[in-house]
Amino acid sequence: MFIASKTALLDALKLVGQIVERRNTIPILSNVLFERGESGRLTARVSDLDLEAVIPFSADVETVFRPFTVPAHMLSDIVRKLPDGADIHVTAADDGLQAIVVKAGRSKFRLQVLPPEDFPSMAVGELPFSLEVPVPALARALAAVGFAISTEETRYYLNGIFFHPAEGGIKLVATDGHRLSKRFISVEDTPQNMPGIIVPKKTVETIAKHLPKEGFMQLQVSDAKIRMVIGDIVLLSKLIDGTFPDYVRVIPNHDSFVEIEGKPFAAAIDRVSTVSSGSRAVKMTFAGGTLKLAVNNPDAGNAEDEVSFEGEAEVETGFNAKYVTDALNHLSEGTIHFHLGDAGSPAILRADGDHKENLIVLMPMRV
Repeated sequence: MFIASKTALLDALKLVGQIVERRNTIPILSNVLFERGESGRLTARVSDLDLEAVIPFSADVETVFRPFTVPAHMLSDIVRKLPDGADIHVTAADDGLQAIVVKAGRSKFRLQVLPPEDFPSMAVGELPFSLEVPVPALARALAAVGFAISTEETRYYLNGIFFHPAEGGIKLVATDGHRLSKRFISVEDTPQNMPGIIVPKKTVETIAKHLPKEGFMQLQVSDAKIRMVIGDIVLLSKLIDGTFPDYVRVIPNHDSFVEIEGKPFAAAIDRVSTVSSGSRAVKMTFAGGTLKLAVNNPDAGNAEDEVSFEGEAEVETGFNAKYVTDALNHLSEGTIHFHLGDAGSPAILRADGDHKENLIVLMPMRV
């Protein structure tokens, strides 16, 4: 049926781990569909009914090729364990195509197949809005925003990243109710009438893992689906059907800020949080150019540390130690602008010199 190199077949199966669940109540969704694409090249298609990927790959194909589906994880594991540089021969085990044979050198495997007509295909529908997003900026934005996605299923509308048009580009926002991260990406010819969309966490993670280092990603959008073209890979995903909250109301208007060097600040937070349980507050006292950090854990002990800052601030407040660390990990290691209000107000963190729209909001904790 076809012959492909180990490298080519592994590349075709690279999205199996992100999309195909190892335990599936619908057997056909555990399989990968091999068929000829519109260009005549062989393609590997995987789906979980909400996210679908089609990847073309190079292979020597018989003139008469019959589509088939085969267990995706099993085939991926087999191909991965074959010798590097191997040519993999995939043939029909019988005339009825009830199974296939995978051969490479002295290794031989017989795998059961399921009918290709049972494999689901997501209807694309009309995608009226399109834009090209620079890959490097998108990769940075997904990393800087994705950590704040909520995993709370009851608030399903927070289980993804909110994309919406803005003047000169698009904004990406995620929040779990305790923290919020926002990034701006400059995009030419952004359709300003494009609806705001919520891209699911699984789709975001799949995109982020397989972005190239340069170039552009094509996005085609409707109010229900998003189609993404990354090189030869085509991803089609359903969107979260919900209303993202008015996040602008959460962002405080703190004009004044103090400047703190990010790396020493992160190290000090990490040190004092050693005695915390991971969710306890770190008390922050800003006064006289010195930020005093304190953690008190009645079950383990307490810790104190200090870092210097520049600017005027006299306030005592507290934040979740892990959330502060996560925020600093997604900002520059250089100077951080820490925008503060009173003890009960959210704080804004920005990297010095970054775009004004790029920020992280942290909700305070009582200390």
